[in-house]
Amino acid sequence: MRRRLIVDFNELKLDYELDNEFEHVERSRRQCRVRRFTMKMSNMTKTKTHRHPEAVFALATGVLVVAVVLAWTTLSFGLTAGTTYTIEVDKIASDGTVTDLSLSTTATADSDGKLAFTMSGVPDNSSCNFLVITIKDNTGTVVRRSVVPCPNAGDTLPVGVSGITNAQADALIAALKAAGSDDPILVVFGYAIVRSSSINATDLSTMATIAQQGIDGSGGYVDYLTQNGVTSDQLAAYRSDIVSQLADPTDGYTKLFKDAVDTSDSSTAASKRGKAAALLLQILVKAATNAGFSQDRVIEAFNAMGAIVVPLMDQAVKDGTLSAKAKQMVDSSIGGGIDKIRAHRVMEKFSAALKSLGASGADVTQYQTAAQTLLDAMLNAFAEFDKVFNGNETQATIQAADQKLRTDMQTAFDTFMSDVAASNARLDTMIANIDSALGQATGLTRAEFQFYDSKGNTVNWAITMVIPTDWVSSIVSAGGELLYTRDTTAIPNSVTWLGTCSDQSYQDRNSCENAGGTWTAARTDFVADGVPTSYASLLGLKEDVEILEFARWDAQSNSGQDMSKEMQIEKQFADSMAKLVNNLGGTTNGTDAIGAKLLGALVILMQSPQF
Repeated sequence: MRRRLIVDFNELKLDYELDNEFEHVERSRRQCRVRRFTMKMSNMTKTKTHRHPEAVFALATGVLVVAVVLAWTTLSFGLTAGTTYTIEVDKIASDGTVTDLSLSTTATADSDGKLAFTMSGVPDNSSCNFLVITIKDNTGTVVRRSVVPCPNAGDTLPVGVSGITNAQADALIAALKAAGSDDPILVVFGYAIVRSSSINATDLSTMATIAQQGIDGSGGYVDYLTQNGVTSDQLAAYRSDIVSQLADPTDGYTKLFKDAVDTSDSSTAASKRGKAAALLLQILVKAATNAGFSQDRVIEAFNAMGAIVVPLMDQAVKDGTLSAKAKQMVDSSIGGGIDKIRAHRVMEKFSAALKSLGASGADVTQYQTAAQTLLDAMLNAFAEFDKVFNGNETQATIQAADQKLRTDMQTAFDTFMSDVAASNARLDTMIANIDSALGQATGLTRAEFQFYDSKGNTVNWAITMVIPTDWVSSIVSAGGELLYTRDTTAIPNSVTWLGTCSDQSYQDRNSCENAGGTWTAARTDFVADGVPTSYASLLGLKEDVEILEFARWDAQSNSGQDMSKEMQIEKQFADSMAKLVNNLGGTTNGTDAIGAKLLGALVILMQSPQF
């Protein structure tokens, strides 16, 4: 079972459905029995088994070089060959209003629908955050418009303008004016939310207002950051870095969107737009590191924003000011993006934790390859999803595309879990390391380090569990010891495999109680079962993490999708993980205490890689 975030801004709405990728959860639902790590030494007892078109621009600091390209054959979207157009560049001021820069020129579309020209005096992002580019025909009618980041000093800014950027510009100009700022955070969400040229004016206005409230409102995105230690200087650096990333001429959002506009094949263009959109929320996360605060605060801030946005969107649909189609677009687009950034963040944490515990060589390569394959697959799934936004999409087609997106994400995760499974040879090496650390043949076999998946297949431990076990063996070999004081959180009823039945022929709660027995929930006493102290500490930690994860999932399922409750649940879980770190101790060699970084790495690797 995996926690699946079903989005109604919906990684933000946090509904949960059951999936089958987390082996320790799934086996409990299906009463699968995990072969627990059991030392088969003469002095140990064996435990029982528990368990477009369009326009393409290049902006340079001080000089504006523009090319407008007819990328699709749909004439209603393209520029007319031989027609002269006026191109105007304005600035969005710090108060959110559009300021006239008196920058304009004219150009005539060539036979391919291209416009080419240069323009001097274009400001860089040392003096502004965003520009508004407007293309008008000879009657003064606006045919294309786009809000783009001010270029980095000395860089050229590639820009693609299309029907989608028209819709984005309408929403962003209204939202920034209402906010009274040129906030890059709001612009990123505007880009991410508005994914189609078919959105009507009412939907655009409603979404702009709701997004602005979710970001700037009390308890919203920015307020959460400031209430959780992010300083005003860090926020300023954060916003500046967002603009710089958007404007990156190599792989920034505007460059990727231009690549889509450059593409003549509509399907390929949609895929490229999807990859550009997938980058957006990742920019918000990456900018945190560059600004000097934790990426986790940003991911948490999404929940804070959702606590405001979700009920406002629901009410807007009821009031008739937001269409069901537009809401579905936001739900699916934001949800897929947040799934991806959560996955990216989890992969980073796991990778760092593995290296902290001494992982190297083939182990690191195996994990990093599996992680990159997962992230690439998620990116491709997101790109495929964007093909639904062709200007004729409906709520039903968006829902169908969203379901395919979820299926593709699930397939990617299943592949990841398979890719990180240790090989038989790697398990043999781990067992040999245990024997060496304990100075005797334990008689352990691979079976002690396997579990049953949801299909009843035997699967080897993941490399993320093998590495911590090897690390324990290394400190035991050096004369050290890992110590752990067990957590005392009550075992949830959903944890059906931890405990004993009055009728000892049954080993799980459901079978026991169905047969009329009395089930007594209890943690496994690994030391009493004969497991040496350091290894018992590791297994006890793993079991306690599982218990806390189940408590968290149960609480989420009972939260009624109340985002305030969801935030409290996440805070409680984070505090619980910190407590487990404090419950750990010991030495690496009998003298030197195990550092907090190593203990923290152990707790990270015992957690499920959920996104």
